[in-house]
Amino acid sequence: MKYGLITVFCTLVTSASAATTLCLSDESSLFSCRAGTKVISVCGSKDLAPDRGHLQYRFGSPNNVELTIPPDHLVPPASSALAGTLMFSGGGGDYLRFKAEGYEYVVYTAIGKGWGEKDGVAIIKDGKRLAHISCTDEPVSKLGLDLSTKAGLKPDKGDFELP
Repeated sequence: MKYGLITVFCTLVTSASAATTLCLSDESSLFSCRAGTKVISVCGSKDLAPDRGHLQYRFGSPNNVELTIPPDHLVPPASSALAGTLMFSGGGGDYLRFKAEGYEYVVYTAIGKGWGEKDGVAIIKDGKRLAHISCTDEPVSKLGLDLSTKAGLKPDKGDFELP
């Protein structure tokens, strides 16, 4: 009986963590968190390189991915997003900026002294933040210099202020 309960518990934990990404089983989850009933994910192919594989921002639920940028796997990773770093006294962060149809979707993770951790996605149009969606659980995040280098991402020259 004891082993049966452990198996059920492990299955539930695996199912819960599997549901918090919109990445497929043959992809790497580079950023993922729940945002209420929705999920914010950045997914990359396992063979990610500047000229090979794919890098995508996805938003929605496991049953209904509402937004995918870029919309297909044909865009090379180096052209999919821009990468940025945030510096704060007592902290810092990283972000990726995806662009589509005049909108920018900035997936971010940061930590700072006095305010703790902030993670989520900001939606921007014409330089103005229209909305932001915060993570409601702790994100899985591989954002940073290693990912930017591996995917050949160009540095973001724009401004980004945390929501």
